[in-house]
Amino acid sequence: MLDEKKIKEQGIRLIEEFSRMLEKIPDTKETHYVVDLKNVTRKDKKPIKKRDFDRKMKRIAPSWDEGYVLAEKAT
Repeated sequence: MLDEKKIKEQGIRLIEEFSRMLEKIPDTKETHYVVDLKNVTRKDKKPIKKRDFDRKMKRIAPSWDEGYVLAEKAT
């Protein structure tokens, strides 16, 4: 059974060894990712208004008030 003193000594030794290993890593201002990140969002451009959008929106919206959709507040 390990006693408290041995555990503390081993912990300190591990931290010191890890610190020495980190010192060997060169400083860099670059960010590296493990996987390729790709922009999965839409391209920046002027939005295109689809034909009949307003009519379809008015049909599916719960209710309207002066051109604004009225809906219940989510909780």
